[in-house]
Amino acid sequence: MTVRRESALSRALAATMLAQAMVAMAVSTIPVLAPALAETFGVSARWIGFYSSLAFAGGIVSALIGGALARRIGAVRCSQTALTAAAAGLALTAAAPLAGIALLAVAIGVGYGLATPAASHILARVTPPHRRGVVMSLKQSAVPLGGLIAGLLAPAAAILFGWRGAALCAAALPAAAAVAIAPLRARFDDDRAAGFPVSVRSPLHAAGAALAAPGLRLLAIAAFAFAAVQSSVFAVFAAFLVEAGGLDLLRAGQAFAAMQTAGAASRVAFGWLSDRRHVSARSLLYVFAFGIGNVLLLASYLHSGWSFAEIIAFAALAGAVAAGWPGVYLAEIVRIVPPDRVGVATGGTVAFSFLGVALGPGLFSALAAGGGYSFAFEQFAIFSFLVGAILWFAPEPRPAVG
Repeated sequence: MTVRRESALSRALAATMLAQAMVAMAVSTIPVLAPALAETFGVSARWIGFYSSLAFAGGIVSALIGGALARRIGAVRCSQTALTAAAAGLALTAAAPLAGIALLAVAIGVGYGLATPAASHILARVTPPHRRGVVMSLKQSAVPLGGLIAGLLAPAAAILFGWRGAALCAAALPAAAAVAIAPLRARFDDDRAAGFPVSVRSPLHAAGAALAAPGLRLLAIAAFAFAAVQSSVFAVFAAFLVEAGGLDLLRAGQAFAAMQTAGAASRVAFGWLSDRRHVSARSLLYVFAFGIGNVLLLASYLHSGWSFAEIIAFAALAGAVAAGWPGVYLAEIVRIVPPDRVGVATGGTVAFSFLGVALGPGLFSALAAGGGYSFAFEQFAIFSFLVGAILWFAPEPRPAVG
């Protein structure tokens, strides 16, 4: 029985990590290529934050219905839907004008939003309580790994085929992943309920449930803040390094990849810590808030006089701090919510993280356009410190019973 459970967990984790990596790669590809698109369309690359905001505007609704949709059609089928949306959005982007690219960002975001609730639903069924932190963090480490793939693949493909060709190359990966996970439907979609309601009220119900529960409400606030900051840094990073750091697109992509690699390692490391009894998830979350604030202040001092080695070191630090929180946060949801409600609760709180992503990058780009990158980083640092103070003084929620 133990071997069978370990096998189920391994397959579930592999499938969910693959899906998360591919949708993350899809949503990161165009921001990595921002300097090339800016040259084609004659716009400033610092406005790329609005692309990410549009992508996650689509992600808000899909994240909210993701838990219910996973119950209705099966979590693996839901993951396949996410991957197909991401692949189609990227493929169409390769032939689209600027306005069309903005609209297709929404389609890619819909795919991204569906993936997390579906993955949490699968893993909650097969993960022992004492391993939730590390398993959820391993799953979430696939998100920066997807960014790593985008950072390495997209600039190299753009040199060979142009940015439109690079978008097509990227589109092939989530399409292949959707096919690869299909055999797992028989094992992990066996709990689907054809009559489970997915309606216009489902998103409001999931979000309302998150706000009604004190523990989930605080997690929703944290997810909103951390996602707004993380997504802003990720969205503008390549463009920021080209404009303020003096790098070419290939080296900017390499620095972006270094940031994502450190973020993946950080998610696993902090997930492991959250499973230790002497390190609570709440403590880790407010450490992240203050750490992110300090990294943002450091970013405001980056300039073209920094060496490439210094930029890589900073990128790794930024990734480790800004991207290390999601696994801890998702494990906390599993800790305080009954198992049969994990998918819906995850969708409800993840929706607030997508709200942060929908608002954060656009706001950052507007601040950078008006006052420069340093000004934008400083304002977001203040926001991070404020959220850290809220987490510091909030009471610890009780774990779920049963």
